[in-house]
Amino acid sequence: YLLLLVRFVWLRFGGIRLLEQSLPEQMAPRRPRHSGNLLLAALAAVVVKLVFDRSSLEQAWLPSGALDCKSRSRRWLVNTAGATLGSVAQNLQPSPANAIGFDLSFLDPKAPPDVAKVPADAEVLPSGLATKLLLRPTCALSKSKPLTSPDCDRPQYFDKVLIDYSGWTPDGKMFDSSRNEKRLVRVNSVMKGWTEGLPLMAPGETRRFWIPPELAFGNSTDPNKPSGPLVFDVELFGIERQPRPPIELDAPPQDAVFTVSGLAYKKIKPGTGSRSPVPESNITALYNGWSSNGDLVLSTSFGAQKTFLLKEVPIQGLAEGLQLMVEGETRRFWIPGKLAFGETKNDARSGLPPGLLVFDMRLESINS
Repeated sequence: YLLLLVRFVWLRFGGIRLLEQSLPEQMAPRRPRHSGNLLLAALAAVVVKLVFDRSSLEQAWLPSGALDCKSRSRRWLVNTAGATLGSVAQNLQPSPANAIGFDLSFLDPKAPPDVAKVPADAEVLPSGLATKLLLRPTCALSKSKPLTSPDCDRPQYFDKVLIDYSGWTPDGKMFDSSRNEKRLVRVNSVMKGWTEGLPLMAPGETRRFWIPPELAFGNSTDPNKPSGPLVFDVELFGIERQPRPPIELDAPPQDAVFTVSGLAYKKIKPGTGSRSPVPESNITALYNGWSSNGDLVLSTSFGAQKTFLLKEVPIQGLAEGLQLMVEGETRRFWIPGKLAFGETKNDARSGLPPGLLVFDMRLESINS
């Protein structure tokens, strides 16, 4: 009944609103401004009562086991309910106390039956991480096609992945979930258990991971990062390929050359020309730049500007380094914070990474 009610409200009001927004004004369907207000208010009151009155919902409105639906059906329900309740809240103009949001925790997936102990059919890796395939990837939906098929694309440790997940402690308490909002994360920027487990997956695949404490949060005292072993259900939706970062992100290697300013560099590939740019030069260059934690800062592979005036480069160390290069040459630069965006967060402008930056730079041409 709740599914039908939520779907009706969404189609009746949310769907019309989306249609009106997507069509030109002269083509948008006309409807009376106030004709549906009473019906909307009545339905909103029922939905809000159902959301906040959990016991009556579970006992009277839903048959036994209705909340134990599969993850994809549950995601449809959460998406629909969230969109509908958001639309209702916007029409009712709630007070600040209610504007925080609606408690949809009763829609959270329940803990799996094997949450307390690794089952016998799970694969245990040498690190102690245990995993079990729940849903085959799109590239190998048929069991006749092996999971090791070359058609199955898997992420590298430096790639970003779009995932949906839920996490539980061994007692079945859910402590974290992406719910109806997928997360984009870099594989090597998360807990060790995920960094090891995510490269095993291909798009469309769902896995369950049993992560030992040493690969999770260890002896954490943060309630949002519980200590001890953890269990995660993870669904991988897509892979966002990233350029491979250099190994030396923390500091320049011993064989790097240093300038008086503190800039360090290494020649990766010799140039084909003899000219070097000056501050007034207009140049074309290809580059990837990373912060010391591995985040990609700037990249022409992702839309950063290729052709520019050298004097307009906002990173002092990069402008200095480019003047040392000749056409066709590739260099790697280690730029200290004082020549980049600042040494600390207080020095850096909002949203810009402080500390050391590492750039791979190829000078394509000096245009003028």
